[in-house]
Amino acid sequence: MAIPLIIDTDPGVDDAFAIALAARSPEVELKGLTTVFGNVSLDLTTRNALRLLAYLGRTDVPVVRGAEGPSGAADVHGEDGLGGQAHTLPESDREIFGDDVVGLFRERVTPETVVVAIGPQTNIARALDAGVEFPRLIVMGGGIGVGNTTERAEFNFWADPAAARTVIRKGNPVVVPLNLTHRCIADTEFLAKVDQTLSNFTGTYRAYLENRSENTGIYIHDAVAVAEAIVPGTLRTKTYLLDVDDDGALVEGNHQVEVAEDCDWPALRAFMEQRLSV
Repeated sequence: MAIPLIIDTDPGVDDAFAIALAARSPEVELKGLTTVFGNVSLDLTTRNALRLLAYLGRTDVPVVRGAEGPSGAADVHGEDGLGGQAHTLPESDREIFGDDVVGLFRERVTPETVVVAIGPQTNIARALDAGVEFPRLIVMGGGIGVGNTTERAEFNFWADPAAARTVIRKGNPVVVPLNLTHRCIADTEFLAKVDQTLSNFTGTYRAYLENRSENTGIYIHDAVAVAEAIVPGTLRTKTYLLDVDDDGALVEGNHQVEVAEDCDWPALRAFMEQRLSV
């Protein structure tokens, strides 16, 4: 039986890869996308979600508009969130499913459902505070002693530290941190093998990283997290005692958190290349 999957997302270049990976994987039944502010504004993340699903032929998947907040990564993902290439996707005349994210979770989360949160944690925290229970929650966020927005804070946790703290304390998540995703690089060879439309989103992101390192590809943080939902056990985990501070950094704490520490990247890379090619 296919695994029911809901993705909470702020598309975003690596979000686009993650959504495509889920949409093209028969192991999962994609039950919905919930959008959140983050890489760009909520209006753009919602529009990008609708257009990505139209491109992927998945207009059956409902999109629910979630929490608003400040956007902060246009220098990485482009002003439109997709490297200036959102216009290459088909326009979607589909209406969103509404703006009641908590209601969608209440309606669609069953004991078999996996929720993967790959943006700021605001929607997930609101659902937890409203009493929603997530049987399996996978979160792309945080870093153990490493950050990408400040020295110690990763963007998704930094964007709403209070929400990230709620998720760590209440959500029993599997956290997929920068420590792992920084080892999962979609290099130029990878990008040459996958769907050209997806690859074309990466120009701004690649330029951003090239100006700061010798990396000639992109980090596909979010697709790594979604891969664990598609094939459980893809990532190897270890339990830590953690919390989130007021700056959005993962710190030592009193809450048991399962943290993804390793994977067979060559095998995962091959899996992604196969699923993301056309």
